[in-house]
Amino acid sequence: MLESLKYYLLLTTRKRTFEANHFNFIIMKNLITALFLTLGLAVSAQVVNITYVSVDRENSETFLELHKKFTNLSNGEDRTISGSGMFAHAFAGDYTFAIYDFYANEQDLVNDPALADAAMQANVEAMKLDDAAKEALTAEYQSYSAMYAHNHTDQIRQSIGLEDLKFESEDLDWSTTKVVVVSTYETKWGRDGDFYEGVKNGSLKTLKESGHATAAYASRHLYGSGADWHTYQFYNTWSDFAAYEEANLGGPMTDDNKKFWSAIEAHSDEILTFIGGMNPETKTFNYAK
Repeated sequence: MLESLKYYLLLTTRKRTFEANHFNFIIMKNLITALFLTLGLAVSAQVVNITYVSVDRENSETFLELHKKFTNLSNGEDRTISGSGMFAHAFAGDYTFAIYDFYANEQDLVNDPALADAAMQANVEAMKLDDAAKEALTAEYQSYSAMYAHNHTDQIRQSIGLEDLKFESEDLDWSTTKVVVVSTYETKWGRDGDFYEGVKNGSLKTLKESGHATAAYASRHLYGSGADWHTYQFYNTWSDFAAYEEANLGGPMTDDNKKFWSAIEAHSDEILTFIGGMNPETKTFNYAK
């Protein structure tokens, strides 16, 4: 039965499937590697693989339990993943959860799934389960994989060179839940510089000075379907989020605001809640308080 479990580990999409209609990681790994080599991308960028999972609401609690279980079963010293976050959809958008897996560079992202599979197989073997327990574990993994893969989508993003668009408060605590505003932007050709400066000197500056936000980040599209830019605003509570919005609604648009928005081709927002993540030191996953 361990071989059966390994079979499902290799064939299911898990966290790094690159297209919804293809579930063979080896094939996609070669495609991704070829893309990186062709583009000559440096391997020093921080990258994130985002998987949007559509789980039936009645199965969401079971999915979260199994996600934690199998994420921790795949924990191993050789893993190249540097962190992971679980976000629940709240407003705007048609998925249930968004899973963000972080890596130091593209090659680490390519290497990690095989290392995760090997770690899970070793950890399961170390449990010395009897046949009935092995069958039960395999059934759980099949159920988890089916929920994970059903109607999911993926994209890969990077944050190299975007350090000036990052903000973290001194009391930032990832052991607690967060309210997260994700803004997506398509920029007009040749206007990325105006967008960058607009965020840096506009919304990010306002966010820092407000005292309501606890963190902010930005990312750019790298592979898969996704917008040119993402920005992320983190708040400790819904009250903090509401206070920020109330303080910054309305008012005349400045020349800098006009220049920023003139660089935008399309824009949308959604609200998520951060509900858990992986400790970057221990590589163990837990849900936030």
